[in-house]
Amino acid sequence: MESRFVRQVQGGARVSLLGPLLTLAASAFAVVGCSTPLEQNQAHVPVRQSVPVSVCTEQLAPVKAKTQGKAVVRDLDPAQWLEIIIPQYVEDKGLEPTSLDCTGHYVFANESLRGGASDKGWPRTFDPEDMTIQSGPGGMRVFWARTLKFDDNTEGGPIALVRAIDDRAEVYGVGSYRGHPGSKLTPVRAGNDVLVIAETKECDPENPGECRKRATFFLPRRGRLIEGAAIDVERVAVVPSALERGLFARYRLTTDITYRPDGILLLEQVDVRIVENGLPDKDSGRHLRTVEFGRFLKVERDSLFSSNEPLWDRVVGQD
Repeated sequence: MESRFVRQVQGGARVSLLGPLLTLAASAFAVVGCSTPLEQNQAHVPVRQSVPVSVCTEQLAPVKAKTQGKAVVRDLDPAQWLEIIIPQYVEDKGLEPTSLDCTGHYVFANESLRGGASDKGWPRTFDPEDMTIQSGPGGMRVFWARTLKFDDNTEGGPIALVRAIDDRAEVYGVGSYRGHPGSKLTPVRAGNDVLVIAETKECDPENPGECRKRATFFLPRRGRLIEGAAIDVERVAVVPSALERGLFARYRLTTDITYRPDGILLLEQVDVRIVENGLPDKDSGRHLRTVEFGRFLKVERDSLFSSNEPLWDRVVGQD
């Protein structure tokens, strides 16, 4: 199910620049009386969004029917993608723990996968339900092979940002991810950057009501998917009230994520209220306040830098 906290904003300043440029150019010609065609003095406004540079490619069978001038985005089976991302994988034999991916890196050498074990032994074979593919803008896909199990009930394995278009399959970055069952990895676009967002929900076993939904952003850089930032999308905590002695305050965070041409806008909201206690002489269930704050994640080389500290860290425990 698509997260209600995430929406994609495309387009942006590249369209709005055209009107002022044309007006300025036309005014200039009217003043100087130049007979040079207008087109020679126009700024070239980009009409296509860029894609990452592919680090691995695989030739596919030619497209049978192709609309003239339009690229054809193709769907490959998870097993096909696994063979492209990890060339040493053979479907009927399985995957070895020392296998290399198509960029020449060990598949399971990432620190996030330390301590995991294959529940099917080695060589590791895969069923269709062990692999997921999520689609995004421009035919982009995120592939995840859930290979290892961990003691905290999380799953982990290789991930990749990929696309199959016309007669080729392209890999833009390979990495690793570990998350809870039901985690969702999706490609998104922020300006000229294509990122991978991984969303997972985790709850405290001793306090089932205290859960948090986390979003981790990965950037494709030099053939790898590098973790750029991690944020809380939803979070709940109950702590002793600092203002009402003997009572507890419940903090609930929601974060609205908007992808913009210049980065990622996070609108964070924390709702604070006294926990219901059933005592008639206590201020049970009273709403204390709602705090909203916007901050910005900007892509800077291999990371996402925040314009401010998370609202959660500045609010919890103050009421």
